Amino acid sequence: MSYTVYILGDAEEDLRRTHAYIQNQFSATLANEIYLTIRDSILMLEENPFLGAEIPELAALGMTHWRQMVVAKKNRIVYEIEKSRQHIYVYLICTERQDYESFLQRRIFRG
Repeated sequence: MSYTVYILGDAEEDLRRTHAYIQNQFSATLANEIYLTIRDSILMLEENPFLGAEIPELAALGMTHWRQMVVAKKNRIVYEIEKSRQHIYVYLICTERQDYESFLQRRIFRG
């Protein structure tokens, strides 16, 4: 059973910012490597939508269709699974250097 993955605009921008940050702070080679690792991990969700773990803060609210994956040790991908339509929506990509909880609240609970 294959799912269709949609990377939402904010998440695409997160990925661009992450790439730029790593390139500026470390190297273009490392930035490209991490970028490809993140993209490949997102594409793996097409066949393995439950690859990520439930997000404890959201699961406590009954929102068990939200998941997160940690990629390349320091990058987190937050996504929602819509089983009925076999869609996955990637909402957030952030690094450990960012305030994950603030990002999560702004993206998921925006008005």
